[in-house]
Amino acid sequence: MTRFANKAVLVTGGTRGIGAAITKAFLTEGARVAINGRTSASTADAMVDLKGAIAAPGDVSTVAGCEAAVGAALTAFGGLDVLVNNAGIFERGTVEETSEEMWDAVMNANVKSILFCTRAALPSLRSAKGAIVNIASESGLNGYPETTAYCASKGAAVNLTRSMAMEFAPDVRVNALCPGVVETDMSRAGFAVNGDEAEGIRRQHDAYPLKRIGTLEQAAAATLFLASDEAGFINGAALPMEGGATVGKW
Repeated sequence: MTRFANKAVLVTGGTRGIGAAITKAFLTEGARVAINGRTSASTADAMVDLKGAIAAPGDVSTVAGCEAAVGAALTAFGGLDVLVNNAGIFERGTVEETSEEMWDAVMNANVKSILFCTRAALPSLRSAKGAIVNIASESGLNGYPETTAYCASKGAAVNLTRSMAMEFAPDVRVNALCPGVVETDMSRAGFAVNGDEAEGIRRQHDAYPLKRIGTLEQAAAATLFLASDEAGFINGAALPMEGGATVGKW
């Protein structure tokens, strides 16, 4: 299937985890993909596995990094059809444990990056009648204890998606994907129990109504659906991909 044949795509945070899976899926479906990592070195390392992608490095927690990443993609492709705002970080901490430094780091990586990558890419996306997919989280739909800054940032990502969807219509569709826990390096470290990553992931499986967590492939497939013409009448949605975790109390 080549739904994205010759389409130009930028995936921020595309060097690992969900971002790398999204990159691979777009490449498989014929897209030209630029991957963004925080540094030139980390981006180059990822391209060994993500053959066919081009590099668009930049620290997207800063405006300059957003503009550098988008600029690299525009230089390589001459335009953009799809922007996937996937870059982000996860930090644990209660309100009392959340420092100003932690708060700023999480909000910059998870929200500021969306706004300013979008701003830089918007003229090209408008010209292409393109699509934006923001990778939010079930934590943007539910509140959870001890992940204060993260929940706040993902809630902001969801409502930012809605605002953008209204502002950019009818030229550009904007939707958010809200995955639950997907097994990645970040989730294994973030949910480790006393340093035991396997136990942390096992407990996450047990926490979901379906008794399993998501896969990278499922997150990538949902992202490509939202970016595709098949979702052409979906705009401003926050699509849960979380095994029923936000449906009600389990």
